[in-house]
Amino acid sequence: MHSEPYLDRILAAPAQSKRAVTTALAIVAILLWVLAAYGQTTASMAAIWARSETFAHGFVIVPLFLFLLWREKESLASIELKPFPLALLGILAAGAIWFLAARLRVNSVAQFAMIASIPFAVWAVLGTNALRMLSFPLGFLFFAVPFGEFMMPTLMEWTADVTVIAVRASGVPVYREGNYFMIPTGRWSVVEACSGLRYLIASFMVGCLFAYLSFRSAFRRMVFIAVSLFVPIVANWIRAYAIVMLGHLSGNRIAAGADHLLFGWVFFGLVMATLFWFGARWREDGSPLTAPKAALVTTSVPRLQRRRLQGALLAVLVATAIWPLLDSIGASSGTVTQRSGLSPLAGRNGWTAVPDALSDWRPDISGATTTLTETFAKDGSQVGLFIAFFNDPSGEAKAITSTNQLVLTTNRQWTQMTGGKASVDRDGSQVSVRTGVVTRDRERLAVWQWYWIDGRVTASDFLGKLYEAVALLRGHGRPVAWIVVYTPTESGEEQVRVTLQAFTAAMHDPIEAALRQAAGPR
Repeated sequence: MHSEPYLDRILAAPAQSKRAVTTALAIVAILLWVLAAYGQTTASMAAIWARSETFAHGFVIVPLFLFLLWREKESLASIELKPFPLALLGILAAGAIWFLAARLRVNSVAQFAMIASIPFAVWAVLGTNALRMLSFPLGFLFFAVPFGEFMMPTLMEWTADVTVIAVRASGVPVYREGNYFMIPTGRWSVVEACSGLRYLIASFMVGCLFAYLSFRSAFRRMVFIAVSLFVPIVANWIRAYAIVMLGHLSGNRIAAGADHLLFGWVFFGLVMATLFWFGARWREDGSPLTAPKAALVTTSVPRLQRRRLQGALLAVLVATAIWPLLDSIGASSGTVTQRSGLSPLAGRNGWTAVPDALSDWRPDISGATTTLTETFAKDGSQVGLFIAFFNDPSGEAKAITSTNQLVLTTNRQWTQMTGGKASVDRDGSQVSVRTGVVTRDRERLAVWQWYWIDGRVTASDFLGKLYEAVALLRGHGRPVAWIVVYTPTESGEEQVRVTLQAFTAAMHDPIEAALRQAAGPR
């Protein structure tokens, strides 16, 4: 009675196996082609994986994708493959975003756009059923993008807040300034490595993979992924508190230096092992497939329309190559325009340039086309002015990037104690500036900083990148300047604000004129 279906499955097995290999090879070919076509972006991702422990997991994303693809081989062999030509529009749209981001050197956006073209390509060649079947493996590829550093300041602040509260609750007096705090046995700081970002990203990636492999229901998957985001943040707070208290109670003999990092990874490993142990208690990978996914799989082998699939694959290859080709043509035909430097500014409204430097502090900025440093004085007050102008036609130097800061945490001389934003008056309108206090020994400077982008002013990185895009589309290149003013803080915060406000209002026009001259004719 049951022999015929059984024989059908036996006879269909070789055809299914061949079909699975063909489908898998098409997907691998699409993946390799996209990575090769956007070779410069692929190389930039790999370079970050190699130099940053936070994103070193990027090296295993493609192998894990291939493993997930192999797990679905039988399902892929049993679904109807029907090319979806409209998905080519998604490839072209992703390529356009990549093109603009590559010109602006916004690496993360270019990398996301490159990865986004892969699901669109699979959709175009293999159809909607294959896209649904591979939705998680294709989405998993986005973990290859080194993304998330924008969360680091917030995570550092949270860690400092919780650590200080917990240490005080333990009966230890704490004096805090920004992300730095002192206790009777020593001075501590919350830096990038203490933010817990690397733990968070690693937990999120592994948590998503575990949830996909271990659970069937969407609810359990979402709950486990949410827990994998929450647990490393709290665990990092506990880790930071434990390190400070261990150092305090041991007279800084333990939980310092290499012990600091070793304790962090061991503690994180134990926390994650506990998380997955609990998750394994509710695993559902032995349960049957849910109805929607099972409905895609049939016992028979649908007819494979090879010519149609080959035509769709060729169309995908062409659509993918268009934007990288345009980018290479534009780069090779670009001409280098000579720009003038920044000339010293003349004083205005009582502010006069003085020869003696206010301080030898300079922002940690690299790649600027030209820089200008001056000191101005008026009625006993002194203000330092620093301008870093970026207009590199090669596009290799970026002004708005995480590697440019008032003070990097790797700076062994200077420290940024506080940071924030303030609204100041300029020509009757309110302009936002970034504020901070930088110190070295007993020297303390109050600092204001903002960007100038092709005549527009902002303190926002996001708006700055948007203004760069507008300038590029208008054919003005990417003229960007870091403008930094600073003054000693001994006179008090209110007097510092009055001094910097008066200086920025008085010197706005000379600074604007100098930057427009450096940017060249429009």
